[in-house]
Amino acid sequence: MYLFEHKQKREKIIFKSYLIIFILSALLSLYSSFLDFGIGRQFIIRSIISLLFYIVVFYFAIHKKQWALFLVKINILIAIITLIAGVIGLIFRR
Repeated sequence: MYLFEHKQKREKIIFKSYLIIFILSALLSLYSSFLDFGIGRQFIIRSIISLLFYIVVFYFAIHKKQWALFLVKINILIAIITLIAGVIGLIFRR
């Protein structure tokens, strides 16, 4: 019985950490689009569309829909790859 409770608690912590990283990824995406476009029409349109996407995926991920959880994991994977590429770019920049 104890192992089952421990496993359930561990899965809940992992689920919450995925959602927190997903929120940070959404904020990072908005920040990068702000750096790309500045404050203008393109930034406003792009940020509204991406915020709607993130809100919808986050809502369904909270309700543990499989497709939303898949998108959350893919988004986190892409964010990690982007951060690694950015660090490598900073290290080898000339």
